[in-house]
Parts: sequence; C-alpha cells; structure tokens
Amino acid sequence: MQIVDSAIFKTFVASNQRSKLHAERARQVIPTGMSRALLRHPPFPAYSASGAGVHTTDLDGNVRLDFHGNYAALIHGHAHPQISAAVTDQLSRGSAYSSPASQELRLAEHLCSRVKSVQRVLFNNSGTEAVLVALRAARALTGRSRIGKFEGGYHGFSDYVMVGGHATHGAEAMRGLLPIAADTHGLPPSVKTDAVLMRYNDIDSVRTAIERYGTEMAAIIVEPMLGSGGVIPAKAEFLTALREETFRAGIVLICDEVITLRQAYGGLQSSYALEPDLTTFAKIIGGGFPIGAVGGSASAMSVFDEQITDRHVANLGTFSANPVSAVAGITALELLDEAAIMRLARLGDRARQGLIDVVRRHSLRAQITGLGSMFQIHWTPDPVTDARAADSADPNLKLLTFLGLANRGIQTSMRGMCCLSTPMRESDVETLVAAFEDTVHELSHEGLDIRMSRP
Repeated sequence: MQIVDSAIFKTFVASNQRSKLHAERARQVIPTGMSRALLRHPPFPAYSASGAGVHTTDLDGNVRLDFHGNYAALIHGHAHPQISAAVTDQLSRGSAYSSPASQELRLAEHLCSRVKSVQRVLFNNSGTEAVLVALRAARALTGRSRIGKFEGGYHGFSDYVMVGGHATHGAEAMRGLLPIAADTHGLPPSVKTDAVLMRYNDIDSVRTAIERYGTEMAAIIVEPMLGSGGVIPAKAEFLTALREETFRAGIVLICDEVITLRQAYGGLQSSYALEPDLTTFAKIIGGGFPIGAVGGSASAMSVFDEQITDRHVANLGTFSANPVSAVAGITALELLDEAAIMRLARLGDRARQGLIDVVRRHSLRAQITGLGSMFQIHWTPDPVTDARAADSADPNLKLLTFLGLANRGIQTSMRGMCCLSTPMRESDVETLVAAFEDTVHELSHEGLDIRMSRP
C-alpha cells in the first residue's frame, strides 16, 4: 500500500484543508512553505493559530494536546500566565537596549547556582549559537581544531556540527570511528576533515578517537541523553569514562544540555555526577523566547574576558541577553523547581509504561525509549541504545503513527519524540496512550506489518 492510499493519510488531508491552502500559498514566498526544516512532513503541516496551556489550535480549528512542546522548549506549556505577565511588564519597559540589559544578571546567577559545573555564564540567541561559541572557546583554550561528536547527536545547525546526524550506512563492519557524512549541502570541506565521529554509549569508540586524534582535538561535545537522535539516555559508565579520557588528553568536554536541563534541577549532568568544562543551554531557559547560553568553570570561561587573556573569544549578537528572554527565562526556571521536575518524571514514567504496555499487548515491532519527562516511539524491534538502532525504524510506520495521533488530537514530533509540560495531568497521558492504541488498531486494519513475527 502507498502512504497516500492510507485512510490515516486521507483523514489528515480532509481535516486540514485550510492548512493545505495555507501551505500552497506559503510556498509562493517561502521555500517549502515554512522556515523550519524540522517541522516539514508529508503531506503538509497543520499550521498553528494559537496555543493555551497544554493545547494548540490550528487554522482548521483542530485542537490538539501538545506533546511536542516546540521540541521540548515549552516546559510550562503555552501562554503560561506568570511568564506572560513578566513579559508584558518587561515590554512596557523595552524589548532591547543600546547598553547592557540589567535583567540578564538574575538569570545568570540562577544558572550558576543551579548547575554545579557552571561558575560563569554568558548568553546568546539560540542553542546553535551557544554550541558555536562553546566550540570556538574550546579551540581558543587548546590551540587545536578537531571537534569530536557522536553519531545521531544534534547540536544545532552551525557548520562544524552538521555531520553524523544520522547513522552512516555501510559502516557496520568498522570498529571505533565512523566515516563523516554531512547532514546538509553547502558545508565547507573542512567540516569533514575537522570532525571526528564516534558511536554513542561506546567508550571504545572514544578511546580510538583520542588515540588517533587526541593531540588535535579541541573538544568532544556530548548530550547526556541523545535528544533528536532518539531520546536515548547515556550509560553512566560511558559518561564517567568519557570525562576521564577527555581530562587525561587535555580535551575540552562540552555537555549539551539544550534539551536535557529539564530532566534534573542541576541538569541531567547532575544525575550522572558529570562535571564538564563547558555546558550549553537553550530552550527552557528562555521561557518560550529565543535564547542560548554557554556556561562553565571560571578557568574555561576566562577566554571570554579580554582583560585576563590574550586568546579572547567574542560573544556577539544584537539581541543576545535581551531583557524579554531574560525575564521569561528566570520566571520559567523558578517555576521549574525540584518538585515540578519530580512530578513530570513520575508522569513520564506513567506515559512510557502505558506505551510499553500497548507494544507488549499487541506484540508490536516497536520500542519505547526515554527518561524523565521525555520519551520516543520507535518502530523497530531492535533495542535502541544508539542512533544506528533509532535510524532503523520503519519510516512509513513513523509517519502514519504521527498522522494517526494528529487525527486523534495528539501533537508529537514527526519522528515520534514526545515531551511533557507542567500543566499536564494523568488524564492527558492516558489520552495519549489510548490514542496510540487506537492508531495501532487502524494500522493493523490497513494491513501494515506492525507485529513481531511468530516463532
């Protein structure tokens, strides 16, 4: 059966006619009809009109429970009243200034008190910028140029991390390092020569990389849980050994907490007792507004102070540390205390277990991964411990499950990633699980191969 012949596909098209027309009009002035590549999917997206609490409403009036959360950024849902009030008050005082905004200090102090490894922090406009600046700092600190990253890791869209975002095909027989594959066209050739690609949760791959390129590596950047790569938690022994190996080789260890800060009060690094040299932040620290940040030890962050170093690294940006993002961010983080995080983790456990029960009950060729307030549905029978396994998921089942859930009033990411927000209740999780099981029934009715083979 072709995807377009599926009843799920046809229902989505019929229920989103205004979005279809909007997409056709948008394509006349915006390539592909939207600016954000990660939101594109067949046949077209359901364009949002508004959001409130845990719900969004699209142009056709369809209301959906938002388990997408703008890729985990909206930890308090949409239009949270306290965040909205803080922003409204700030807007009356100005959205940006011609001298440093005083509002950034509270946010900086909060992050430094919250994350053990962070003694100094500075702000920019996105996770992409934060990573770009952190890599530049690592190069200044070490005088080296190579950057190590892990297959499936997503660290924004600056040139030197836009490699290895997906499994490298044909490399199954290789031990240790992986061949470099660009994630997009338009990158300079140097991104391939400067990148070192390793397997996630595989410390032998790290040791091979350091043995071969250690004296040339400025940094290794790692997510304590692969986010876009499949919502796959790191193994504790992997992160412990990674810290030991990078320290021994004089390589700057950068922990990307852009997604995972939501998982523990001190960031997911605190759950692993990991103390990186630098940490990158974004998403929830802006309370729904654009922001990024780089933090770290006083010595590592010294490269940003031209008064104490001759290896100064500039952090620029017209809207960096703007007061609107700062007041929204501090409000959001103060709301996200340990009790709120623990409640979300319990709700996440309930959601994962509910989805796992559906998988087992129907003997599905599927896996559920995740930790805390995040999880993902994978249409593969193989255990998902790295991006290679995540990339083996059936793409047709992935798309139809996404559309099937949308038809039932559930918004997830197209890849199957889900996250929770603080306004959510147990009933919302139960709605998600029921919608997934109902979608499974429809997939089965359409004759799709969704179950494990009988022995």
